Amino acid sequence: MRRILGAMAAASAVAVLATVTSGCGVELDAKEVHDSHAFTHAGGQLTVRSSTGGLRILPGEPGAVRVERWVRGKAAGEGNASWSLKDGVLRLGADCTMVFGDCGARYHVRVPPGVRLVVEGSEEGVILQDLAQDADVSSHGPIKAYGASGRLRLNGDHGLVEGERLKSASVRVRTRAGAVRLAFAMPPSQVDVVSDHGYVRTTVPKGAYRVTAQSRYGDERSEVEDVRSERTIVAKSTSGNIDVLAR
Repeated sequence: MRRILGAMAAASAVAVLATVTSGCGVELDAKEVHDSHAFTHAGGQLTVRSSTGGLRILPGEPGAVRVERWVRGKAAGEGNASWSLKDGVLRLGADCTMVFGDCGARYHVRVPPGVRLVVEGSEEGVILQDLAQDADVSSHGPIKAYGASGRLRLNGDHGLVEGERLKSASVRVRTRAGAVRLAFAMPPSQVDVVSDHGYVRTTVPKGAYRVTAQSRYGDERSEVEDVRSERTIVAKSTSGNIDVLAR
């Protein structure tokens, strides 16, 4: 009898779920809706904040911040996505609360040259692509920088922090559980990386560097000769391995 009742209860639950989802128009694989907007920016610091959705920050033109937005599911409904630029802060919002099914957003933001950037990302992470200006980035998700040449300050949580083709003279990374992978196309002046529980790998062009590689519970390996130099590399982790490599 218990087995029969259990089967009946399971079947009823499936039927109710199907009724609820069909009645509410739930989309499990919603199509993206695209839109774009341009904001005037006179100069100075620009802060980009995203409450929901991944950010890709790209070089733009002087005096303007151009945003492309793709939203899906509930966020694509009327009044459920917002964007504004006021007092140097670009706010990007998408409402995905109380949702059963697919809902989300992603953004491409083209920023003026020369402005200092502060980027505050969400769980979906942040990508910096070919930027020349200084940038401070924080995100609970992954942080990736490709071809950046300005000073970078990257603050992660549990996602990967990655840099490729970096030309930045100064890079500072702090993360709790995320791994860090940095690869430089030009010799940096200062690299300072600390991960609480992730591994750290830094790859630099061959040359003279003063190297500090420390892990309390992990392994340490350096291919870079530790000499007295104005160029410094600091790589530390509590439990992750440390690799400092020369290309």
